[in-house]
Amino acid sequence: MARLGVASTAGALCQASQRQASTDLVAVHHELIRRANSSPVLVMDETGWRVGGAPAWLWEATNAELTLYWVARGRGFDQACEVVEAGYAGTIVRDGWAPYRRYEKAKHQTCIGHLLRRCHEMDQDLPNWARPLPRRAKTLLLDALAARDLAPEARPAAAAELTERLGELCQARSSHEPVRRLLAHMAKEAPAMFSFLGDDQVDATNWRAEQGIRPAVVNRKVWGGNRTDRGGRAQGTIMSVMRTAAQHGVDVIDYLASRARGPDPGLAVLLGH
Repeated sequence: MARLGVASTAGALCQASQRQASTDLVAVHHELIRRANSSPVLVMDETGWRVGGAPAWLWEATNAELTLYWVARGRGFDQACEVVEAGYAGTIVRDGWAPYRRYEKAKHQTCIGHLLRRCHEMDQDLPNWARPLPRRAKTLLLDALAARDLAPEARPAAAAELTERLGELCQARSSHEPVRRLLAHMAKEAPAMFSFLGDDQVDATNWRAEQGIRPAVVNRKVWGGNRTDRGGRAQGTIMSVMRTAAQHGVDVIDYLASRARGPDPGLAVLLGH
């Protein structure tokens, strides 16, 4: 900006960002939230954050069309519902964090990747006598992923067979506490284990959310978070627009400039329509 002859300070840029988030982008952000809550699939995740030096959480909900971020003071169901409504009735792809299960009207898909990593680590770290059950679990999960290559009409039978194997596995007994915890967790997640085999729109893992949250994690490592709740709200709004624009190959700087000077380019431009 200095090369363009425009004097600016960090404070001025911060105020301009907050002003844009609370005026120019409000309608677009609300429409993104509305679309997310009516979409058939959402992938959700959360990561640690800081607001004014105090613990907070950055939440994310994403799919192939859009991405939403929001900063909240907690990691519970109430904070998740600040953007994704409690009555959301699509499919939620997520990790095993318990609050996600409180979306009772939604279908669920637990992240197979998280479970595979857990089984692999146990296979590496546990004594030999405790490894057979984690290995059986790992084989089951790999077979589930392989079933994605089956013809659509063959997947329901594969899902039924996998569900039966999962039930037998979860009934197994072990004297090793980490193995018992693994089996108990898989039993709890059983209804959400193979949803991806019945719907091509549903991913087997939460890779979309992990990719979307990575840039925010890099920022957090550089400057820590936000100083105020207002700053957190502004950041969530602007990041949502930036990430959604990137998903559609839209130049976000041009988009933001167009909104600032009018006429309003609208959500269709953001989504590349």
